[in-house]
Amino acid sequence: MISIPDLLEWVSKFEEVLSLSKLSAGETVLIFTDTEYPYTIYPTAALEASYNLGATAYILTSHSNQDLENKLVRSAWMNANLILGMSFLPGPYSWMYSDLHTAALTAGARSIMVQEKPDTLRRLFPNEIVKSRGLKGAQLLERGKEINIVSEARTNLKLRKDGRKGSYQWGIADEPGRWDHFPSGMVYCAPLEESADGVLVITPGDILLGLQCLVASEIRITFKQGAAIKIEGGNDAYQLEQYLKSVGDENSYKVAHIGWGTDHRADWRFIGIDSESFYGGVTIALGRNTFDSPIPYSGMGGKNQSKTHFDICLRDTSFIIDGQVIIEKGRFIIPELI
Repeated sequence: MISIPDLLEWVSKFEEVLSLSKLSAGETVLIFTDTEYPYTIYPTAALEASYNLGATAYILTSHSNQDLENKLVRSAWMNANLILGMSFLPGPYSWMYSDLHTAALTAGARSIMVQEKPDTLRRLFPNEIVKSRGLKGAQLLERGKEINIVSEARTNLKLRKDGRKGSYQWGIADEPGRWDHFPSGMVYCAPLEESADGVLVITPGDILLGLQCLVASEIRITFKQGAAIKIEGGNDAYQLEQYLKSVGDENSYKVAHIGWGTDHRADWRFIGIDSESFYGGVTIALGRNTFDSPIPYSGMGGKNQSKTHFDICLRDTSFIIDGQVIIEKGRFIIPELI
C-alpha cells in the first residue's frame, strides 16, 4: 500500500527531475511500466508530477513477458515528448537497447530510465558537479581513437573507437533526442566491435553486475578481434562463461561499451548503478550496444545485436586514451574530471 507521505515525497522528487528535464505545459509524458516492476509508487508519483507541471501523462503497463513489437506500444513511444521507462523489458537486455527506443529518440523524444531503489534515487539525486564531470569526460572521450585499460593485476586491453561518439549520464534528459538514467554518473562509448585485443583481469572485490555479485576469485578473459575467446579462473569464471553460453549468441562475447564512473557519492557496497557510477571506477560491458541518439554525447551507435547485455565493474584500473592517462589505478589524473 502506498502511504500519503511517501507519495508526496516522490511526487516532489519527480517534479524536480521533470523540471530539470525541461518538461513544459502541453507536452505528453509516457510512463512505460510492466506488471513485475517492483517500485509501484514511481509511476503514480510521476503521473501526478507531470500533471502538476501542466503536462499530459499516461501510464502504459505491459505484461512482464511481452516485447515492444506492438503497434499500440510503438505509436505511444513515437508520439511522446518524454518517456519514463519504469520497466526491465525486454529481458535480458532492457528497452533502452531496443530499436523502438532509438526510433523514438530520433523522432525527438527524450527518455529517462528509472529502475533503482528509493534509497539509491535519494542518495544519488542528479547533481551539477556530476553533470560537469560527465560532459567534460564525454568531450575528451569523443576526441579519442584508441583506448587502453591496464592494471597491476595484469589487465592490458586495447580497443578502437574511431568515429564513435563519447557519451555521458547524469540522470536528466533535457533536450530532444537525449536518453539518461535517473540516477547515474557515467562516461562511456561503444568501441568498434572487432577491435578488443588483449587480456582483462577481474579481481576479487570487482563486480559482475550481470550476475549481481562481487567477484570472489580471479577471472582472466582473453580477447581477440573483439570477442572473448577464453575465460579462465575459478567458480566466478565458470559462472560467467556458463551465462554467456546460455544466451546461445556468439555476439554476447563481444565488447558492448567501456567507460568510467563520475559520481563521488556512489558506494561500492551497493551493487547496481552505484557500481557503474563509482568515482574513478571502470565499467566494461559485453553484448548488445545498438541504441543511439541523434544528439551529441548521448547513445552508443554500436552494431552488436546480441540478445544480452552484461556489465563488469572494476576498481584500481587505469584508463588511457590515445596515450593520455585519464585514470590511474582508480584515481583521476585530469584536473577537470576531479
